[in-house]
Amino acid sequence: MNDESGLDGSAETVMDYVISWTLRRADVICADDKPKLYSYCRKILAAILSIDLNDSITFEDVKVWKQDQRIDLWVELVVNKDKQKEQHAILIENKYYSQLHNTKDTDGEYRNQLSVYKNKFDEHYRKQTNQWYKHYALITCINKDDPNFKKAKYDSAEDYGYNVFTYEELKSKVEECESDIFNEFWINW
Repeated sequence: MNDESGLDGSAETVMDYVISWTLRRADVICADDKPKLYSYCRKILAAILSIDLNDSITFEDVKVWKQDQRIDLWVELVVNKDKQKEQHAILIENKYYSQLHNTKDTDGEYRNQLSVYKNKFDEHYRKQTNQWYKHYALITCINKDDPNFKKAKYDSAEDYGYNVFTYEELKSKVEECESDIFNEFWINW
């Protein structure tokens, strides 16, 4: 995915599309098509959900919205654990290199973008009649031991209730599989 360009070329947009696709490929409806791909996508989704994955767990009805209310990825799915179905929602902010920044909140005040997005996300689910398990994730291409991680303020994400996942952490759960898209993004990038 990297070439000779001096700039990122909107890498975060590419992340939106491929992470969205990866999570949707974890849906049980994809189980029989490209089994290694399905297995690796399940591992990545389980990691983001902080679920210990086993054969009794399936992900169903995985839906993803990109850039809804400026949220990079908004995910809804059903987690079926031993035939017990739970509704889960994930707010994902991804960062290639840019810092966390302030953005305008619904009241017109500027606050940390993670706080603003979380408030919008939570407000949506407060209005729902069903129970939703909510998850908040920051996915970054900068490793936690890189000085730029702290400089970009990613270490503050946990203060806002977000779990931080590096690209390297998520891809450590996978190997090459039947999909060129998956391999190019998760293995070769």
